[in-house]
Amino acid sequence: MIEVRVLGMDAVQDRLRQVASDLRPKVLGPAINKVAEKARAEISRAIPQAFAVSAPEVRAAVTLRKARAGDIEATITVFGSTSRRGRSMNLIHFLAAVQQAGKVVKKRGVKASRADLSALNRQLGFLIKRAGGGMKKIEGAFVGNEGRTIFHRIGGTMPSRSRYAGTKHAEQIEALHGIGFSQMFTSRRISERVLAKVKADLLIEVERSITRLLSRSAT
Repeated sequence: MIEVRVLGMDAVQDRLRQVASDLRPKVLGPAINKVAEKARAEISRAIPQAFAVSAPEVRAAVTLRKARAGDIEATITVFGSTSRRGRSMNLIHFLAAVQQAGKVVKKRGVKASRADLSALNRQLGFLIKRAGGGMKKIEGAFVGNEGRTIFHRIGGTMPSRSRYAGTKHAEQIEALHGIGFSQMFTSRRISERVLAKVKADLLIEVERSITRLLSRSAT
């Protein structure tokens, strides 16, 4: 979660001291909201550049509560998934390739290299980071739930009443989850990039807000 406010930003506070105290909320509210909107857009750009997700997916997982009268603070919340529940997404989201008999059955996102495909050995390949991460494989992972979920077997048995059981006893399985949007955001490179933009833009937007306010007062 990001809170956009002026605490600790000396240049912004110095500029506000030059404005009449009764006008400061009228200056700050619009300025903070503009900065928050820019920060939200920056999150939607930064995360897809580092991870194998799309900008629309990131935008769907981010909410913005704008500053308003009596509460001069905007809050951006980054959720784990587009459903805004939980901390991470199922690995089906990062399924990049399925290798069967030397042929790629499905690819997602960045094209798999020949070395990556060879290493899969008829298994599922997952691509999470766009650069430096490479294709990942998980022993025993498989697609279930009509193609919507990645599972793996964890051993043992479960009662036949389970919806996964076809006989008296069946292997236990569990869904596999990867990294969520909130965790992507907290990576140092992305969080520092977004916070740096907030700090750089706030003084600019305060100046613009003051100019607009004075312009309206003059007419």
